[in-house]
Amino acid sequence: MRAVLARYLQVSGTKALVSLLMFLVLGAITQGIAFTLVVPITDDLLTPDTPVPWSWIAVLGAITVVHSVLHYRSVPMGNRIGADLVTTLHRAVADRASALPTRSLGPVHADRLASLDGSAVVVLMGLPAHVLRPLVAAVVTPLTVIVISLFVEPLLAATLAGGLLVVVAASFAAARLLTRDEEPDGPEWLRRAYESPSGAFPHGGRPGVLLPAVGQVLLWRIVELAVCGAVAVCAVLSTGDDVSAAQGVALIVLSALTFRPVMEAALLTSTVVNSRATLSTVGRLIGAGDPEPPTAEWPVACDVEFEDVGVAVGGATVLTGVSFRLAAGTTAALTGTPDGVRLTLADLLTGDLRPTSGRVLIGGVDVAAIAASEAERRLCRVSPVQGAGSAGSDGSDGSDGVAGSSPSLADRWRLALEGAIAADPALVVVDATAGAEAFATAPDLAELLSTLVRDRTCLVIPGAGLPLPHCDEELVVEGARVAVRATEVR
Repeated sequence: MRAVLARYLQVSGTKALVSLLMFLVLGAITQGIAFTLVVPITDDLLTPDTPVPWSWIAVLGAITVVHSVLHYRSVPMGNRIGADLVTTLHRAVADRASALPTRSLGPVHADRLASLDGSAVVVLMGLPAHVLRPLVAAVVTPLTVIVISLFVEPLLAATLAGGLLVVVAASFAAARLLTRDEEPDGPEWLRRAYESPSGAFPHGGRPGVLLPAVGQVLLWRIVELAVCGAVAVCAVLSTGDDVSAAQGVALIVLSALTFRPVMEAALLTSTVVNSRATLSTVGRLIGAGDPEPPTAEWPVACDVEFEDVGVAVGGATVLTGVSFRLAAGTTAALTGTPDGVRLTLADLLTGDLRPTSGRVLIGGVDVAAIAASEAERRLCRVSPVQGAGSAGSDGSDGSDGVAGSSPSLADRWRLALEGAIAADPALVVVDATAGAEAFATAPDLAELLSTLVRDRTCLVIPGAGLPLPHCDEELVVEGARVAVRATEVR
C-alpha cells in the first residue's frame, strides 16, 4: 500500500508518509499496551475483597493520553498527505493533458478521467488518514500484546498467537472471495449460467447462490465467527485449575481486544482493493501504456477528406456516414442545422475531436497523427473569441475611446482575421455561427475574410448576416448527415 501511495508523491511527500507511519506504529503499540493492562485491572475489579487497582488504572490512563495525542496528531498529518496526493494527481492529469493535443486524449479517454476524478479524490484523501490506521494496527497491536504476554505467561502468548493465525486465515479466505477477477452480478450471473448451452457456470463456480451473495455481510460473519472461535480456544487453553474465574474473564477480554484490529482490517479488504484498482486505472490513463504523441509532419497537399465519419456521444448519434472531399485551395460553406453538428465537423477537422468511426484526412494523413506543433502552425480556427483579449496596450477598444473597456465585436473579428492572415496557415476554419452581424456595420471585415480564404483550403461556418466569400461548394447539414451541393455559392 505504501508503494501505491508513494507513486503519487514527490520526495517530500514520501518523507511525510514515513512520518505518518511512525505515528501510526507508535499508536498501535500504545494500544497493545493498553489492551494488556486490561488483564490485571479486570482481574482485580472482579476478585472479591481486592482493592481497586488505582496504580494500574493510572498507568492505563497515561497510556490512553499518549495514544490520544498520537491519534489526533496523526489525523491532520494524514489529511495533509491526502490533500497533497489529490494535488499531485490533478497536476499529473493537467500535465498530461497539456503535453498532448486534445486529439491524443479522445472523448472516451477524457470521459474516463472525468468519471474517475471523484472516486480518486475520495480514495486519495481516505487512504492515508483512515485506511492506513487499521491496517497498521492489525499488524502491530496483536504482536505487541503477544510480546508482552510472552514475558508474563508464555502459554497465553502461544494461544494468542494461535488464535491470531486462525483469524488471519479466515480473513484471507474471506478476502479471496471478494477479490475475484470478475465480480458477478447476482441475477445476471444466474441467468447466464442457466442459459449456458453446456450448463457450465461462469467463473468455474458451482450451482447455488454463494458467489452472488458474497459481500460485506459475508465477510463480517466469517471474521466474527473466527474471532469467537479464537477467543474460545484462548479461554480453554489459558484457563486451568489455578486460574480464577476473574482471570479467565480478563483473558477472554484480552483475546477479543487483541483480534479486533485484525477483523477491522479485514473489513477494509474491499476498500483497499477498490483503492488499488482506482489508483492503477488513473495511473494508466495519465501515462502508463498510452500511445506516443503524434509526430507526423504537415502533408504537402492540403486537401480535406471525410471518410464515412460517425460520432456518437453518450449513446446518442451526432454524425453518421459523413463522406466528402474538399480539394486543396478551395473554400466550402458549411450550412444547415443544427449549429452543434456544424461545430462538431469543425472540431473533427481541427483534431479537437476524434470520430467514433471513419477517418478525417488532410493530404491523405489522419488528423490525429499530425504533430501538435505542426497543427498549431499550419491550421487556424478563426472566430471573434480569438480577438477578445487582443486590445491595445492602452486598454482602449479602438471604437469608443473609453480606456479599460473591452474591444467591440467588430474589433474582435478584425483582430482575429488579421492575426490569421499574418500567421499564413494552410488550412482555415472560420466559425461565424455567432457575431456575424458585425460584418454589416464594418464593411472592411468582408474584405479581410475574402483575403483570408483566397488560395487556402477553407471551411466557412456562416451565421445569420455573414456575407459569404467566394465558395467552391456548399456542404449542407441535415440532422446527423451532410449533403454536398456542387453548385457554387457566392
